[in-house]
Amino acid sequence: MFRYLYISDVYCPWCYAFGRILDDLLKEHPLPVRVLAGDLVEEPQTIDDMVLEMPSITAFFKRLADTTGRGVGQPYLDLLEPGKGTMTMDSKAMSVPLAALRTLEPGREREQLEALQRAFYVEGQDVLDPYVQAMACSVDEEALIVACSKAGIQEQALKDREEALAVLGDFVIYPTLFLEKDNGQGRTERHLLARGYTPLETVRTRLEEALTGLPDQMKTGSTEQEEVQTGHACGPDGCCIL
Repeated sequence: MFRYLYISDVYCPWCYAFGRILDDLLKEHPLPVRVLAGDLVEEPQTIDDMVLEMPSITAFFKRLADTTGRGVGQPYLDLLEPGKGTMTMDSKAMSVPLAALRTLEPGREREQLEALQRAFYVEGQDVLDPYVQAMACSVDEEALIVACSKAGIQEQALKDREEALAVLGDFVIYPTLFLEKDNGQGRTERHLLARGYTPLETVRTRLEEALTGLPDQMKTGSTEQEEVQTGHACGPDGCCIL
């Protein structure tokens, strides 16, 4: 059975923008989506600290909107003003509620990720707050807090991040999308659909080729994988690969 493997990060602006591409793809090819949390913000950082490191970040978000047609909300832009961005970003901490939400509402991991990205980039909310997480994903806050406190969930969150990095290999770029299928022999075949923000037409073409078994060089682990062109990708500070 085919499924998508989506490696993303709540704090990745190109991932937030790519959400629309994935929406359109799912309308055409509605396959299950397996989500792995990324590790974009490796060390906790406030938005204020990010702005100090990248003073032109407001211009970046304008470019994001111009490039993708998906801009961030005014509440988020307000956080870029000096002294207003005191909330902390932390990808490791963020991976824990993502793993917990997957157990509370199985089969909705892609929708949960999208909901948290909207809460952050549209509404300017602190997505490390359990109340914000619960409201965004329509789950019981107390149940979410209990789930996040379990050692098994924290171990799973770590495994998710480690698997994501192992799959990405030398190309640690968010978002990354694969078509994935277990071959029945204990191995998983993956066909690269998008590395970084990639136009729908390109993703659609790669998916159609993968579904027909072509081209073989797009399979993960191939020595020719490096030839697949990357799309737009960047860190939360707006430093981008173009």
